[in-house]
Parts: sequence; C-alpha cells; structure tokens
Amino acid sequence: MPLLIVQLAVLVAIAFVVGCLLGRFVRRRSAAISDHERTIIAAAHATLPAEEMPEAPRETEAPAETEELRASPQPSKPEKLPLKVVPEAEVVGNWSSQDENSGEETQLVLDPGRPELLEAARLGKPDDLTAIKGVGKAVQQLLNGIGVFHYDQIAGWNDEESHWIERNIGFPRRVEREDWIAQATKLANAASKARTGKVEKPRKAVAKPKPRRTKKADE
Repeated sequence: MPLLIVQLAVLVAIAFVVGCLLGRFVRRRSAAISDHERTIIAAAHATLPAEEMPEAPRETEAPAETEELRASPQPSKPEKLPLKVVPEAEVVGNWSSQDENSGEETQLVLDPGRPELLEAARLGKPDDLTAIKGVGKAVQQLLNGIGVFHYDQIAGWNDEESHWIERNIGFPRRVEREDWIAQATKLANAASKARTGKVEKPRKAVAKPKPRRTKKADE
C-alpha cells in the first residue's frame, strides 16, 4: 500500500513537470506567431519606396490641328447694309365704308334671325305690351331691355325672329304658343286708327245764308 502511494506521487510529479514544459513551449510558440503577424501588418502599412511608386499620367500633347485652327484667322462679322426707306403708299378710295359694311355683314352672320330693335321707344312713349295675352310685367321688362317697345315691332316678326326673341328672353315657343304676332297686329291697327282719329279734326258746318227781308209796298 505505501508503495502504491509512492508510485502515484511519482506519476503526479512527472505529469506536473511535463505539463510545465509543454505550457512554456506553447507560450513561446504563440508569442513567436504574434510577433510574426505584427511584422507582416507593419510591412503592409509601410509606404512603398519612391522607385516603386506608380507614375502619374502625363498630359497628352495637343494635336497639331488645334494649333492650326487657333492660328487661322476668324471670319469677320458681316457688315450691316443701310436700310432703304420706302415711302408710304397712298390710299385710294373710301375704305372706311367698306370696312363698316363688312362689320355689319359679320354681325348679321354671327347673330342670324335678329329682328329690328330700338334703343328707346318712339317719342318716349312705349306701347303697353301687357295687353298681349301671355306678356306680363316681367316679360315686358325683358322685351324693353332688348329693344322691343311697340306693337308694330312684334307684328312684323317672322319665324326666325320669333325664335331669336324667345331665346333671348328665356321663354321657348312662347311667341308661337300665345300667338303674339296676331294679337300685336290687331293692337297695332287699333292704335293707328286711334292716332289718325285724333289727328283729323271734325269740320265745322258751313252756315247757310239767311234770306233777306223785303219791305212791303204798303209801308
């Protein structure tokens, strides 16, 4: 038993010594490796010598054509020629009347069916258009606003002019449905007869001559 203990102690001592030797060897090895790595890294970061530095690109020489172009004279600017003054042409004929006529024709084309309208009532006395069936005070104001004041104006409308009036007062087919033209014709005739009756004064009766008195012979 004591011999076994002694053998175990010897083995433990041998193992300890071997472990110490191995540990020292490993530490030295790792230290050497780390020193080698540091040397490699330092060499990588070191700058290259001047001989091994890459050369900067040299500037290429300009072609000879460019120099020739610079040396060649530039084209001169064109000279400005004096402008000749042309005398104004004389206008022959009366062009203003033609322009006015063309403007009227354009207006007629742009506004077809427009009846004859007035800027104001004749003698400042418009007819009572409410006497026509279907024309109230509001419609009369609309008609006066576009230039319709008298019965004879309405009596002279045709179909296109009636449609134009209906479009402008906002009452479609009102003139045809209420027969404004026939009513206005009757009212215009009556008004004209009334005016002629007022103008013609009745003639005075001519006095008959009185018979002369004759004196009797006895007297």
